This record gives sequence, structure tokens and C-alpha cells, in this order.
Amino acid sequence: MMVARRRRARLLAGQDEPLIAIPVERNGREVVRYSTDDAAADEAVGGNAAQDALALAGVWNDLDWDEVANELDRIRHESKPTPPLDLDL
Repeated sequence: MMVARRRRARLLAGQDEPLIAIPVERNGREVVRYSTDDAAADEAVGGNAAQDALALAGVWNDLDWDEVANELDRIRHESKPTPPLDLDL
């Protein structure tokens, strides 16, 4: 039986460089593409991520915002508060 070896990619980034993670689908699997450059990150998402976000906002155009605010307020009041964090490690 032959075992295929997978080559692992490595990315080196300086401490002053951003590390941008972009989830993408590749061959039916969700993987993460990393970049240290904004232009390369924009290219990885097709360059129109901002336009996609604006288009998504239009989907909510027909909502009654008073009703949305009331529903969110109801959910907030019915939810159990998160217990305080213990930061003593």
C-alpha cells in the first residue's frame, strides 16, 4: 500500500506585518488562505468583498426596524447573563 505524503506550506511573517486569514473552499473542503498583504487578500476573495457586503445590507431593506429592535430587546431580556470572568490564572 502506497501512502501519499502531504506537503505542508509555511508562511513567515514579520512581527510588524498583518496576518490575514481568509476561509475559502477548495476541492470541496474549507481551507484557510493566509496573506500578509492587503492586495493579495483582496485578490483571494475576488476583489469584491466590499461590494458583496454592501449587497448583503440590501437584503435587509424590507425589514421593519422597530420590530427588529423590539425582538432583539426581548431576546436580551430573556437571556441568562454570562457569569463574570475569573481572570486570576
